[in-house]
Amino acid sequence: MSGLFHWGARKGGGSSAASAATIQPPSVQETFASSKVLPKFLSTLSHKTAPVLLDLGPVVGANVAFFGDRLACKIQILDFYTDVEACGKKGEPAATWRAFDKRLSSLAAESFDGILCWDVFDYLDRTTAQALAARLAALLRPGGVLYGFFGTTPVDLTSYTRFIVEDAATYKQRSSPATLVRRTPLVNRDLTRMFDPLTVAESVLLKTCTRETLFRKATT
Repeated sequence: MSGLFHWGARKGGGSSAASAATIQPPSVQETFASSKVLPKFLSTLSHKTAPVLLDLGPVVGANVAFFGDRLACKIQILDFYTDVEACGKKGEPAATWRAFDKRLSSLAAESFDGILCWDVFDYLDRTTAQALAARLAALLRPGGVLYGFFGTTPVDLTSYTRFIVEDAATYKQRSSPATLVRRTPLVNRDLTRMFDPLTVAESVLLKTCTRETLFRKATT
């Protein structure tokens, strides 16, 4: 599922995320975490008039409401996790990039002020990750920012994590089953090369062996 959402005037600091919350089945696992990088992402975009965001994750009503209220932005949602799971079930991980490319083909270069990757890169092989990083860098407008999580250890991933923004510095992680995939860790030098010409504006290594990172595109 994908969609385009458009908000009107931005609001000061409030969020309607709480009102969008829903009761989850007992089997769903949820944890809360603090973010030092998300506030920087929001601060950068708050200076832009009606910014346009690209979200690679699934449609999360609370996130649409939060970013819409906070930034008065347009949000394009693509849900790349659907492609990752579909190709994984078929045993065709190499087909993932073809699915991504199909979704991205209609998007013009330099058309987004901000991109939300979440942890989608953890589920990709290196070739697919490099191709996606290059395409996303091209989609960012000058001065734009890209936000994502990148695992630092080679482990088997058996679940997806849905990131639900609670406020400017807190998000909730909701896990759901996934077709097993081996994570290929990306260290700093890998990320720097992959996302060139973007530069790392903020990077925090979390206790979960995940690097929370903000990339920025030069203004000129």
